[in-house]
Amino acid sequence: MSAPEPIAEATSGDVLADVERLINALSSHPDPEVGANTKALLDGVDAVHREALTHLMGAIQSMAGDAFVNRLTGDPAIRLLLMSYDLLAVDRRTLAEEALDSVRGHLHGHGIDVELVDVLGGVVSVRLHGAPARGDEAQEAVVKDIAAALHHGLIGFQELEVEQEGVKRTAPETSTFLPRESLQRAHRPVYQRVCLVVDVPLGTVRGIVMSDLGVLIANVDGEFHAVRNACGDGPLPLDFSTLEGGELRCSWHGCRYDIRTGRRLDRPDVSPEEHLRVLPVRVHEGVIEVVTGTTATRDVPSNP
Repeated sequence: MSAPEPIAEATSGDVLADVERLINALSSHPDPEVGANTKALLDGVDAVHREALTHLMGAIQSMAGDAFVNRLTGDPAIRLLLMSYDLLAVDRRTLAEEALDSVRGHLHGHGIDVELVDVLGGVVSVRLHGAPARGDEAQEAVVKDIAAALHHGLIGFQELEVEQEGVKRTAPETSTFLPRESLQRAHRPVYQRVCLVVDVPLGTVRGIVMSDLGVLIANVDGEFHAVRNACGDGPLPLDFSTLEGGELRCSWHGCRYDIRTGRRLDRPDVSPEEHLRVLPVRVHEGVIEVVTGTTATRDVPSNP
């Protein structure tokens, strides 16, 4: 009986890609015992790291508070690690908004606004307002800037879809990050019922507490948006704020936000902690539902 072929050394230069390849090679080894031992090894490493990281994040949060944790998790490498161990909810819409915020100031200076339409896996759809005509070199530069921001700030970004005046175009991109799904169990969002559609009439907001989290629901032109019900990083709720189009004006100090993106309109230069935290929302059979977190499925996704 001939010996199995040796597993090739990691030489790609991408550590995450090499780790994934080596794990797959060991897991599918012809000798079943090698695959079983590999799984046992990974489960043990996972248990040790998960326990230590859970205690570490708990200590950091108790000593430094949520604001510091938010700044800490702004680093893509730290964010990837914590999401891999289910210590950070995978809110891809919020991650996309944060990535777009890095270019919004520059675009606003040219009279252009980018609205996030949808995030589906690695595909991000945006709508441009005030951009040059389709096919113009200036618009090509805008699309390039947006794609670069998403590459840098959104783990697993692969493709950008741009809508303008009812016309959709696609800008295919290749992510420089290894998709998180290839390193851990697949995750799915957990939606929780908030209220009925009829409870939030057109042009109004409604504050609701669910799972100890204050949520503000807004009806903007028939589309529902959800944010954390607190003005910036403070404790003051937004229940009595006024809504004009997509602009929310806080009743306490007059702070103005874009309810769709969470960004501060009156002070666009403030830190991300002072923006509103946007929550994924959907409508199902007349009921408004908001994502409260994620849950891991039992099956590990197979690689083609």
